[in-house]
Amino acid sequence: MWDLALRLPPWLPQSYSDFGGLLSAGVPWFLRRGISELSPSLVLDAFRPVGAHLKGVNERLKLFVDAQLLISAQATSERANALYGAAALDLPRRGVVHLAGGMGTIANKLVYAIRSHGGEVLYRQEVTRIRTEHGMPVAVETKRGDSFPADLVIANLTPWNTAELIASGSSDGYQPTYARKLQIRPREGWGAFMVYVGLDNSVVPADFPLHHQIILGRPLGEGNSVFASLSPDWDESRAPQGRRALTLSTHTDLDRWWRLYENDRQGYDSLKTVMTEKLLGAAEVALPGIRQAAQLIMPGTPVTFQRFTRRKWGWVGGFPQTSLWRAVGPRLARNLWLVGDSIFPGQSTAAVALGGLRVAQMALSEIGVHARVIAPKTRLLLEKVT
Repeated sequence: MWDLALRLPPWLPQSYSDFGGLLSAGVPWFLRRGISELSPSLVLDAFRPVGAHLKGVNERLKLFVDAQLLISAQATSERANALYGAAALDLPRRGVVHLAGGMGTIANKLVYAIRSHGGEVLYRQEVTRIRTEHGMPVAVETKRGDSFPADLVIANLTPWNTAELIASGSSDGYQPTYARKLQIRPREGWGAFMVYVGLDNSVVPADFPLHHQIILGRPLGEGNSVFASLSPDWDESRAPQGRRALTLSTHTDLDRWWRLYENDRQGYDSLKTVMTEKLLGAAEVALPGIRQAAQLIMPGTPVTFQRFTRRKWGWVGGFPQTSLWRAVGPRLARNLWLVGDSIFPGQSTAAVALGGLRVAQMALSEIGVHARVIAPKTRLLLEKVT
């Protein structure tokens, strides 16, 4: 599956050229793997869930698989597509990379790359409208009143955010097809409840693993399954010397938080306190003494997430990967594209990077820049071809 994914097949196909791209990526892959390796069960896996492979297995194994899939595919084995699940379950085996400065380092590297190639990056500029004429983008406008003429727009946003920006800037009432199918709030997918902890390093044993999946029981999420990530002791950009940064997260239902926030602030605050204690209690299972060592505890709800990231309702992780045919297509209109965790193959650094590379190749082709985007296993390369 990784071999096929790195060939950047245009999925879901939205045009005749996309079907041609599927053939150019899929045929060499098929010939390379051979008939013997591509068994009929692989074809079935395109339509069935991971659970089809887990019948009769030990419940503890199934619980482990479900917890891994919930993080990587946003669904458990009963619903997560088997082909997608195969790659998703392989991510932990491939290992975790720790960057000095944390995930923000990736953003800084991207900014450096853009600027070093003559591009410009603007901070603290909230986009308010994507102006379109006849369904095509002509400008992007910001809250500060700036307007940037645009021949091509790529939105790294949720479908709800993007549809809102397009609708407010359309001169002819244009809306992408997917926008007419959106619910007022996401019916599927998740929010995240977070607890950010600054703690004394003395409580952390030597050679303590940096990532933990803590499972208290079913149903998963809502504090019953917690992902804990600890900053390396050598990274003083994440925490002062002698201290560590710990991030705790659990999947949570969006509707419950927003109903309380809008109608019962006391209930909202109460639930936030309960969930904070539940996540800290789960963390104690892996790392006893956290509460005594904690010098900073900051909870975050989906409401918090919307406030800081502007993602509608704090929706995170994209759509659950229950079917290979249900994703939002990246091409919203001519020269108007969507990237991020909302398009296939969904969330995670690996998935959104692959999705971005695929959109780059498709967008360049449509504006007449004939380029081939290559994603080798060890590096990412843009190779110009005639």
